[in-house]
Amino acid sequence: MKLLLLLKLLALELTLVCVHAEGETSATRKNVNLKKIEGKWYSVGLASDKREMIEEHGSMRVFVEDIHVFENSSLAFKFHTKKNGECTALNFVCDETDKDGEYFVEYHGQNKFNMLDTDYDGYIIFHLRNFKRMETFQLMELYGREQDLSSNIKEKFTELCKKHGIVEENILDLTEADRCLQARGGGKA
Repeated sequence: MKLLLLLKLLALELTLVCVHAEGETSATRKNVNLKKIEGKWYSVGLASDKREMIEEHGSMRVFVEDIHVFENSSLAFKFHTKKNGECTALNFVCDETDKDGEYFVEYHGQNKFNMLDTDYDGYIIFHLRNFKRMETFQLMELYGREQDLSSNIKEKFTELCKKHGIVEENILDLTEADRCLQARGGGKA
């Protein structure tokens, strides 16, 4: 009986910790001007608690080019990925869920994501959860308006990744990687 009570208390405490952590780092839609995130972006950082998903040839190793915001608040993303050494375009339309500021897209499973932080003119940080065949992993992305960002912004990204349980070894700086810049419409290689 005492063991059951202890387990219930631990479960409640874990729930409260998770809610508190999410509340600290989630940008709710009320605080976000979606139109300001529209436009050209570059992938600068990528992190996951399942590293193989973001390494070379990993299904989630994608590089952003553009975000478009529709009138209904859906988001369109234009990405590039490398397949057999060639850069290939990927386009997604992501619809808002019933949860404020959360979006959904199908890609290698079901994905729900939200924006954790942005200053609109320099950087944006997204947090994604992927669900596929009873397995789940999380992914975090750091985008910049320029091809690289300051060490302060990269440090902020690292700290947010750690708060979400992603170890530092699973946080990649993409600035030296082939991000398919040559495939961008009018972009610099």
